[in-house]
Amino acid sequence: MAYMKTLPLLDGVKVILIDEDQDVTRATALIAGWVHMWKEKNSNYSIDLLSFVHPKAWYDNESDPLTSTNINLHDYFSVQSTEDAKRKDLENLDNILKTFKLKPQNTVIVNCLSSLFLYVGVRRALQFVEKLSKQVSQLICIYREDFIQTKFPGIETFGTTYVKLEEYIGNKLTNKLVYNAKLIHRKPGGSVICQTEVIWQDIQSYQISAEKITVPSICKTKIEPPKIETTFRIELNAQEKEQRDKTPLPYTVSAKNTSKIFYQPEDIDDIDEEDPDDDLCF
Repeated sequence: MAYMKTLPLLDGVKVILIDEDQDVTRATALIAGWVHMWKEKNSNYSIDLLSFVHPKAWYDNESDPLTSTNINLHDYFSVQSTEDAKRKDLENLDNILKTFKLKPQNTVIVNCLSSLFLYVGVRRALQFVEKLSKQVSQLICIYREDFIQTKFPGIETFGTTYVKLEEYIGNKLTNKLVYNAKLIHRKPGGSVICQTEVIWQDIQSYQISAEKITVPSICKTKIEPPKIETTFRIELNAQEKEQRDKTPLPYTVSAKNTSKIFYQPEDIDDIDEEDPDDDLCF
């Protein structure tokens, strides 16, 4: 079963991290495909994009999958040259937490988490994301590997759902975006969904089609125990095994017969019951 087409609607999907490969920058296209799903479900569904990597004018270009026509854009990338950039970034994070409040249905997209690491540091960025995830219905973070040379350790454990976009090896269509998506989703009950799917998206509408990649089962051959080579035979054939099973063991007690002790007294035995210690010379 493929989940990527309607992944945000899956039970327990609270925080999604989309990890882009350097050669597969399709996170915004994937989210654009989910926008159709959200709008079909509820026309008033709130979708906000926090941009830390591009100015607002970038999204006004129709070539980008996410535009100002289908989502609410918040430009936190543009900084005036006369302002203290570091102070401005920290103030922006505090203002964001004050602006976004928990709504019945709203999704916030952070583009991208890598640039946020560079602006305010990893610790501050993770604290911000954790607080923001508690104030919105759903949070989607884009992580781009081309921003940071060293990959953030344990990034696949971030959030409830991890999606790794990888290059598709096979025939590609001219009017389709084709790539692989490795999905790891931790359900509320503790079970984990882990599978890889092929994603096809129309280059105009970004409608999603997905198919699970089935991993062929490995046929395990039965390994026979090594045969011990000796100068004599140690194996038992069927007749010998039958004889062994029928041979009574000397220490087993038959249920039909009772055991008895036969004792023959000797001449030196002292059987005088009046003074049993007479032979001890007390």
